[in-house]
Amino acid sequence: MDENRFVETFHKLSNIGWTEEGAMRVALNEYDIQVRIELTKILSSLGAEIKVDDAGNIIANIAGEKEDKIAIGSHMDSVPYGGKYDGFYGVMAGLEILRGLREHGVRTNHTISLIDFTNEEGSRFKPSLMGSGLTTGVFNREYVYSIVDKDGITFEKALERSGFLGNESNRIIHDKPKFYLELHIEQGPVLEEEGYQIGIPLGIVGLTVCEFKFKGQSSQAGPTPMDRRRDALVGASKFITNIRDYARRTSDLRATVGIVNLKPNIYNAIPGEVTLTLDLRSIEKEDRERALREAKRLAEEIADQEKLEVEEKHLWTAEQVKFDKEVVSVIEKACNQLGLKYKFLYSWAGHDAQYMTRVSRVGMIFIPSHLGISHSKEEYSSDRDMVNGLRVLAKTVELLDGLT
Repeated sequence: MDENRFVETFHKLSNIGWTEEGAMRVALNEYDIQVRIELTKILSSLGAEIKVDDAGNIIANIAGEKEDKIAIGSHMDSVPYGGKYDGFYGVMAGLEILRGLREHGVRTNHTISLIDFTNEEGSRFKPSLMGSGLTTGVFNREYVYSIVDKDGITFEKALERSGFLGNESNRIIHDKPKFYLELHIEQGPVLEEEGYQIGIPLGIVGLTVCEFKFKGQSSQAGPTPMDRRRDALVGASKFITNIRDYARRTSDLRATVGIVNLKPNIYNAIPGEVTLTLDLRSIEKEDRERALREAKRLAEEIADQEKLEVEEKHLWTAEQVKFDKEVVSVIEKACNQLGLKYKFLYSWAGHDAQYMTRVSRVGMIFIPSHLGISHSKEEYSSDRDMVNGLRVLAKTVELLDGLT
């Protein structure tokens, strides 16, 4: 394993799709396709067996003594105006593991796999985790292929144009890895603020996403008296601040309004309709269900105050997952052997590891994120922290490979 080569490759390839405003490597756009081509070129040079499934997931294998697999995975797509590290770091680390095996002629007991999942972010095609969802059987192909982006292009069409439309027979569900590891930046401030070098997630918190639509009456801004207005944006604004305050009072709950669309959305008209999304996350399912009930109650109360109508629609739910205890223990052992300070925690962001728990024994490894910033061009983790994570990943693979 060459740590300098890893850092150099990371910075070189993560520059593909990088702009002054951040990463624009959105799923299956020109930059995502370009970096996928570069990845497959390197994998081909290693003599890896490369497969692509019907979700466009790239799966590369370095054969071991037996067919049982240890898979390393993440994603290379970004959100618009995103950072360099989210997802991309994990794929580059897995690539370096494969390079090291080939370079030193190491024959492992298990086959070692690298996976680049398609459309993890869900920023072009919703929902997120689409590639891992299709390949593990969470989603069916008809549903995934029918999803359209903002320009009306279906996922199927984008996949065909990309050159990465593979075969259903290559899905991971048909060749399940024994173990799956995902190395990632924390995307939160805990590790940096508390002085830890490595985070060991015990699992991923549960997530519920729903939509609220406030309906009032649009009218000309000037002639309509203030006491006669049915302003949907005022109601939505009250809802946003109230649900924020509720979440602040509730431990282990995160509430986010991420999308707000209003009509008619012109300066001189009272907003007659506002649609917003609410993202609720918690470790405990009961906290999330309680928060959703409170959100519905608040929406109805505010709608009554502002003489509005309100509708609520459930979009999707991803239940909490817990990672394999033995894999978590092996990651801890790797940290101890390397002399790195670690902390057990939960992931508050979704990852492909979420769906991989359905087909494999899963563990994740986190490194610190500076100031906890992610999904932004200011996202940053130091080269030293990246190398620490790579070392833990390599040691974990070595230890798992020794298990019968």
